[in-house]
Amino acid sequence: MKKINIRHLLAVLLPAIITFAINMLAYMVPKQVVSPSRYIFFDMEIDRYIPFVPCFALFYYMAFVQWFNYYLQASFGDKNLRNRYFSCDIISKIVIFMIFMIWPTAVNRPSVEGVTGFWGWVLGMTFTVDNPLGALPSLHCYYSWLSFRYSLDAEPRERRWLTWLQLILSLLVFASTVLVKQHYFIDIIGGIVFAELFLWIASHTKLSEVFGKWFDKITASVEEKR
Repeated sequence: MKKINIRHLLAVLLPAIITFAINMLAYMVPKQVVSPSRYIFFDMEIDRYIPFVPCFALFYYMAFVQWFNYYLQASFGDKNLRNRYFSCDIISKIVIFMIFMIWPTAVNRPSVEGVTGFWGWVLGMTFTVDNPLGALPSLHCYYSWLSFRYSLDAEPRERRWLTWLQLILSLLVFASTVLVKQHYFIDIIGGIVFAELFLWIASHTKLSEVFGKWFDKITASVEEKR
């Protein structure tokens, strides 16, 4: 019985795992192959007035919890919603991958040498491990907005308060991306626009059905194996 349950759990989670893997490839591959000499910087006047606030790294990393919750909700929730959001995710990442390869945007980040304490250490590690390529659109903002939109579609009226908590967290994540200097202000707008654009495409085309059938074949093949 335990073996069957594990297989079923894997089958349910496999579409999310595949979607997340495609996201990671779209984000990480350009960082490894694009030359820094090709980076484009889109800082505007508004960015010069936004302060550097290291403690907002808390919300920058809380975004990962929000996205994990989104993937779990979508995996165990309504299948049609899952297909719509995961197909949105996959087609958007294909386009974003091409943008990062052809038109690579980046951010000029401040030095963290003068930042002491825990958040100074966190941002120092972040700036060292994560190069600034892949700024526009912000995937942080893209995913946090998508998490909010999924909650808006999925939560019943009596639990709508959870949706507004998602919105508040998303806004804090948006603020964190510019306050810890991982993104420019325009990157926030780009993340929201990309989420809405590809969600609209997934909702008004047959793509969600196509991906839904693909997901069903994959999950069925996992559950049928003995």
